[in-house]
Amino acid sequence: MRRKEIIAFITFFVLANSCYSQFIEDFSDGDFTSHPSWSGDISRFIVNTGKLKLQAPAASETAFLSTSSKVIHATTWEFYLQMDFNPSSTNFSKIYLTSDQANLNAGLNGYFVKAGNTADEISLYRQNGTIETKIIDGLDGRLDLPLVKMKIKVLRNAVAGWQLFSDVGLSGKYILEGAVVDNDITASSFFGVHCSYTSTRSDKFWFDDLSVTNTLVTDTEPPVIEGIATVSQQQVNILFSEPIDPSSTQNTSNFSVVNFGRPTTAVVQSDQRTVQLNFPASLINGNTYSIQVSGVKDIAGNTMTPASVNILFFKEATVKIKDIIFTEVFPDPSPQIGLPNAEFVEIYNRSLNPINLSGWKLSDGSSTGIFPSQIILPGEYWIVTASASANLYTIFGKTIGLSNFPTLNNGGESITIKNGANQLLDSINYTLEWYRDVDKQEGGWTVELIDPNNPCGEQDNWTSSENPKGGTPGKQNSVFANKPDLTSPTILSFFPDQARLTIEFDEKLDQASLGLANFSMHPAGKILRAFFKDISLRTIQLDVQSLMPHQTYILEIKDIRDCSSNVITPAYFNFGLVENADSLDVVVNEILFNPRSGGVDFVEVHNASQKFINLKNWKMGNYENGLPVNTTVFFSKNQLLAPKGFAVFTTNPGIVKSQYPQSLSQYLFKTTMPEFQDDQSSVVILNGDGKMIDELNYSRNWHSEFVKNDEGVSLERIAVHGTTNDPGNWTSASSTAGFATPGFINSQSREINELNVGEIAIVPEIFSPGEDLNDFVQIQYHFDQGGWIANVKVFDHQEHLLKTIANNEILGPEGFFRWDGDRDNGTKARMGYYAIWFEVFNTSGTVKVFRKRVIVSSRY
Repeated sequence: MRRKEIIAFITFFVLANSCYSQFIEDFSDGDFTSHPSWSGDISRFIVNTGKLKLQAPAASETAFLSTSSKVIHATTWEFYLQMDFNPSSTNFSKIYLTSDQANLNAGLNGYFVKAGNTADEISLYRQNGTIETKIIDGLDGRLDLPLVKMKIKVLRNAVAGWQLFSDVGLSGKYILEGAVVDNDITASSFFGVHCSYTSTRSDKFWFDDLSVTNTLVTDTEPPVIEGIATVSQQQVNILFSEPIDPSSTQNTSNFSVVNFGRPTTAVVQSDQRTVQLNFPASLINGNTYSIQVSGVKDIAGNTMTPASVNILFFKEATVKIKDIIFTEVFPDPSPQIGLPNAEFVEIYNRSLNPINLSGWKLSDGSSTGIFPSQIILPGEYWIVTASASANLYTIFGKTIGLSNFPTLNNGGESITIKNGANQLLDSINYTLEWYRDVDKQEGGWTVELIDPNNPCGEQDNWTSSENPKGGTPGKQNSVFANKPDLTSPTILSFFPDQARLTIEFDEKLDQASLGLANFSMHPAGKILRAFFKDISLRTIQLDVQSLMPHQTYILEIKDIRDCSSNVITPAYFNFGLVENADSLDVVVNEILFNPRSGGVDFVEVHNASQKFINLKNWKMGNYENGLPVNTTVFFSKNQLLAPKGFAVFTTNPGIVKSQYPQSLSQYLFKTTMPEFQDDQSSVVILNGDGKMIDELNYSRNWHSEFVKNDEGVSLERIAVHGTTNDPGNWTSASSTAGFATPGFINSQSREINELNVGEIAIVPEIFSPGEDLNDFVQIQYHFDQGGWIANVKVFDHQEHLLKTIANNEILGPEGFFRWDGDRDNGTKARMGYYAIWFEVFNTSGTVKVFRKRVIVSSRY
């Protein structure tokens, strides 16, 4: 290389790699007169404690200082600024980085940093004459402080790329306010400071450490990805650590989304750091995508290291009831079968949208756990347990730990899940019966939802797990099956109060289907409000205007849907105000004490009054030595028994229904029962106050003479208003009625006819003994008073005694005797005419004799 070439090369190298200052000013000498290079409003500035300070008269004015500075390309400006007030649109600073005029109050061409305005920001402006244009819009609110201390740095590279940095509060770390490329002005003559102030701020501006260096420090650091966000289903923004060269993003192959494809365009945004990717297809809601990025350069030409970033696209959708449901419950982990010794519930997203559980609530009424932010995708199962137990379940599936996870009662309770807006999404009220297995309900097994598409089925749609581990947390249940709800809701109970009616259903109802139009009352009554009693959505309450006593009302219920949209069959209820029961208002009406093999006992009671009676806390028991024993409570809650109504109590209504199919399920109630002996025993009915309402001492001898095997045959009361313990008022249920009539009128029911005083009547006059059709006759009587003594006998047409029915029995004023068509020797009377001889006498010696005809016939 020749000598001239060597000298030129060395000169270029030194110029290109040197950093030489235009000036550095720190005002440390304490005397502004030692700075003759400054011009402008010199009289309004002083040096105080080593800083340049505005010290102007108290007036609304402007003041400036400027000094020579000819650099603009490849330059760094850095300075300290302090304002002892909260900046505003009338009190702010301008620092002119470049200007073609020394007078900073005049029209000029240059660039300045403005600190303070209504947005409390630090921004970079270009000034052309008197027109000011903001080219970097700094972050709003940065200067919203009572006193502001900051350092500011501005970089301009050789190709007109500007970067504005600030350190508000002197943390020692600069923050990028923005970047831009602007080459509108290419020359400079001056640098300066400018203050705009009101009278109370004329001495509250400070400047120091002014530095202008005309060669930038070489940028050798490549850009890195600082953040990523979705704008829409087809747009993704990637934020880089520094301004990006737009030419490096024009090749869209620098951006690739795994299993999705490349963007159609990649556009650098106005902040120079954000690249917006525009895709031809839509991102799927709830999916996580991996974006591969390479080949992107900063404005200094540094190429990034290839990187991969993940992004979840999530767009909140409207959440509806039953979008998230319970699918498995583990209330009793002991003894361990194969699952951890920790309770859990499993939830399932049955909607078509991903759902964020952030702020959702899991509650059992007494404690509530709050969900963290967690996306649950359509079709996903998640295990929810206590935070301390979460690590035990992660091997089974996706798990969420709650710090206040409710303790699940082994025997059952109500649990709910609600979103952040307190909207109920699902609730269950599980019981041990949901297991359908007495061994599994003892612990170690979960109870599982059978059909997730029938979340309204409740107990009918749940059963114990069949998985050998005891459950299936985090995945499809072992008992998964199609079990749609095709059944209309059924009313379980109805109860009136003074001004409120309560109606309980057998399943959850559709909240939207409830309204005043679903109900009407006759005689006309005004229903004021209809609402659900609680979150179970199974009990409706109606507020009505005060009901009148001794008035029977009819309530019509229609068009209510369950949560599977099955519509209720229109129902009608007679009701009235509840009254207290007196003795024999409710009577023992039927009893089965010797059931068939595999059967159970039952007792039927009947409301013989015109009252509406509440059976809450009523009891049944045996009666021994004049006292009730072995008592059991019928109902612990309100239960209405309407006039002429029936209620049947048994340990297993299902068995009663299966053995007597004609029985009415709505009147069969499960309860514990006292012991009833097959030969003879007793049953007593007590009201809620312990008062005896009726008492029966039965014997198997009360069965019809023609019943050869009384197993599975009930004893029926004949006359509701007849004497309870009169054997003649009880007989075997008819075979044509299935040998029992639980829940409806007795097959042998007959009321006493209205007779004139002194009259005897045979009802019916023709009967067919032992053949279930009018298979006994009543010998009814009515006298003016009680105390008569009766002898009642049956004779054939040859005056032979056939049957002695009564022998010296004391009578009441009215009643009846019964003849089953049998002889004293136990055989059945033949077809023909017979005479009923009825003799009564009293202690005064008065004797009356009645003879009545009765005919024994055959149906065939």
